[in-house]
Amino acid sequence: MIDQFQYNIGLPAEQLSNYCPGGYHPIHLGDTLGDGRYRILHKLGFGAFSTVWLALDEENKRHVSVKVVVAEQSHEHNRELKILQTIKQKGDPAHPGHKHVSHLLNSFYQEGPNGRHLCIVLELLGPKISSVAETRPNYRLDGRLARRISSQLLVAVDYIRGCGVAHGDIHMGNVLFRLSTLNGLPTMDDPRVGKVSKKDGSPNEKGVPDYLIEPAEYGYGKGELLDEVQLVDFGESFFVSNPPKSINTPMPLHPPELVFRRPLTEAVDIWNLGCTTYELVTGRTPLEAFMNDRELIPQMQKVLGGVPEQWIQEGLETGVLTKKPDESTAKNFFALEEQMQEAYANGYDKETLDLNEKDLEALGSYLCRMCVVEPDKRATMTELMSHPWIKITERIRDE
Repeated sequence: MIDQFQYNIGLPAEQLSNYCPGGYHPIHLGDTLGDGRYRILHKLGFGAFSTVWLALDEENKRHVSVKVVVAEQSHEHNRELKILQTIKQKGDPAHPGHKHVSHLLNSFYQEGPNGRHLCIVLELLGPKISSVAETRPNYRLDGRLARRISSQLLVAVDYIRGCGVAHGDIHMGNVLFRLSTLNGLPTMDDPRVGKVSKKDGSPNEKGVPDYLIEPAEYGYGKGELLDEVQLVDFGESFFVSNPPKSINTPMPLHPPELVFRRPLTEAVDIWNLGCTTYELVTGRTPLEAFMNDRELIPQMQKVLGGVPEQWIQEGLETGVLTKKPDESTAKNFFALEEQMQEAYANGYDKETLDLNEKDLEALGSYLCRMCVVEPDKRATMTELMSHPWIKITERIRDE
């Protein structure tokens, strides 16, 4: 493991200590991957298990996104790659959700000083909706745009479910705007780099890059219309026929079955769709947790009307819970519909709000069908698609 405290690092980015055997592949601007086919132009982002890059596909003369996975996760049975391949093979291009899901363009392996890295090539997209929301008042999108996006996410989930896949990690950071510019390249700042050097003046260790690159900041030039999205990042996805015992998703969005360590099903996507829709409209999540997802349980009791007593008893018996949940810790939370309406209107002049009372009633009803503690009681896809908040058939025909 690299000791990053022995280095001068010019700017904050991914953990330098992960540039070690089994870790990140060191990449510099102008490098090529895939036997020279993909030329690196900028960094788009990074996570614990990958870095993501803007590249020019020299063969097809188009800009793409290349996800470079850490070597220790780049085995032949990489789950994300298997999921993306299955969606590509089984997905119906005529389905309205097809254009709202990130699709595999190519994959290959890249040898490097830290090992052999899986590289996943995907369509280049624009900014995360979370990044755009952060620039808006109260960290939320306009109500009509939020409604449109929630429709698109619903058909995206229906599309992958038709392939036998559950996403497992739906949240605002995993939803990106599609590009609408004619040249297929978003407006972004020039790359900012920070030199990496040993404090004692000795050469960098093998596998450590000469510099780190700050992820791109998107701008919004003329002709860029942010109104369509894609669901991305299938790193936590699973086949419905073979669900995992656990998933990693932001703690405030943990579905109840994950909190109580009960079996997971594709219904986790319905829960997370509900939470994400709530956040799109209000700028906050319906529940909050910071240190332990068991903090969510009293809030579920207050906001959603309760948790099955059997779940509580089994939680106490298995050690998931050490004591009965104390609902008094959720005194600042209210019933779901009331809480949503207050969060939407709070601090705003009513004349500036673009969702009216009827819209909010439809949203409240929609959320109450999704944010249900027991997974088998959540709404089906068919029920949600015909819901007044979505009116999916009319909307898709108009697009």
